[in-house]
Amino acid sequence: MKQTTKTLVGLLALVIAAGAVGGLAFWANKDETAKTEAKEKSEKLFDFDKAHAKELRIEKDGKLSVALAKGDKGWKLLQPVQAEADDSAVDSLLGTLSGLKQKKDLADEKDLKSYGLDAPKLVVTVKLDDGKQQGLRAGMDNTFDSTLYVQKAGDATVRVVDGYVKANLDKSAFELRNKKVAHLDDAAEIKSVEVSGVKSPYALTKDGTTWKVGGALADGSAADRIVNALKNLRATAVASEDGAQPAQFGLDKPKASAKLSVGAGKDTYTRSIFIGQAKGGAPTSQKTYARRDDSPVVYEVDAQILKDLEKEPFELQDKQLVHADREAVRELDFEGPSGTVKVSRQKPALADGGYAEETFAVTAPSAGAAKKWKISSALYSITALRATSFEGPVPKEKELGKYGLDKPKTATLLGDGGKVLARVRIGAEKDGKRWVLAEGVDKLSRVEKGTVDDWPWTAADALEAPPTPQASK
Repeated sequence: MKQTTKTLVGLLALVIAAGAVGGLAFWANKDETAKTEAKEKSEKLFDFDKAHAKELRIEKDGKLSVALAKGDKGWKLLQPVQAEADDSAVDSLLGTLSGLKQKKDLADEKDLKSYGLDAPKLVVTVKLDDGKQQGLRAGMDNTFDSTLYVQKAGDATVRVVDGYVKANLDKSAFELRNKKVAHLDDAAEIKSVEVSGVKSPYALTKDGTTWKVGGALADGSAADRIVNALKNLRATAVASEDGAQPAQFGLDKPKASAKLSVGAGKDTYTRSIFIGQAKGGAPTSQKTYARRDDSPVVYEVDAQILKDLEKEPFELQDKQLVHADREAVRELDFEGPSGTVKVSRQKPALADGGYAEETFAVTAPSAGAAKKWKISSALYSITALRATSFEGPVPKEKELGKYGLDKPKTATLLGDGGKVLARVRIGAEKDGKRWVLAEGVDKLSRVEKGTVDDWPWTAADALEAPPTPQASK
């Protein structure tokens, strides 16, 4: 046999051997996967998709505790009261049941009393949309290994499962009830909020993506907090199902009322929430109650909601003094007693469509490298500058000296072509704050002294210190 032929035969043998090894590994893995799947299937107590559940019943001590049914718009409580259910809570319970696995079974055990299964404390039953029912009977807890004895409905075998699942299945009607007082979806769009009964009543209206109060720009974050507080207001208990005797809950004369305008597609509807406190007793011990206009149910709620709605006018006003895009800034000017410091900013676009790192350079009173961290921090501080208070309208020219604004320090942001993007005049200090006039804001404002005093008002503040010469060896 020629050497070439021998070599080919040897390679073929290696290929066949490798294929055999690979085939064995494949079938071994396949067999192992099949065993794992079979083991998981044998451990799983139920085989149903929770999405097909239509009814749910919970019995405790042999008596019906909770009954629910699934309708077109989600789950509803039927017993012990009729009410909207918390879909996520019901889904979690069904998920626990459908995914329940046993740790082992006690196939030979017939004495159900020893395991608390002759009269189970808890029975959970699910009816599916095909009419079939599946359920679980829960008996005694085994405190030795934190397990629970159970049976499947219609199956005499005693099984052992993790004990923690009991807490996930043993739910009260209140736990499975929709506890959102406003009864709004998380995605519901609130277009306006009118709050009355508080010290300073107010109305917030959404204009596109911004909030307005009294026709002027409002503090968006403050408005969002109010809306979220109302949307997320949850009951801690149900005080009354029929709302009788509203005075008992302080709802005959509510401490606060909120009227919401809610967008639903092209339609809009209103929903009102009334909040009261029980009369008598110390204010700290008074319970807080709430109900909405389309339901008689009175809920007990956290008293924090009254604080969330009680707002001073300043809290709702837009406190942003500078509305400038950082990326549009090409120059920063800081004019103080020692002259004007000018700093250029560059951030050129890259060929790949990205942006280079921004750079700063001092151009006056002398040219040099700028302290990047100092200038970058100052630019952020200017574009994020917020008032700590508003002190009335812009003073007349002859009154500017009263606030140190006749000879102010001035910070200016400029864009392409020297266009002024923002200008802030800084005046005298009072009580740790400085008087400020911001261009485009028709109010005399005060800001934190430390914020504006830290801007680079001198060349020494702005220029990077030259490197220290190394000592000669």
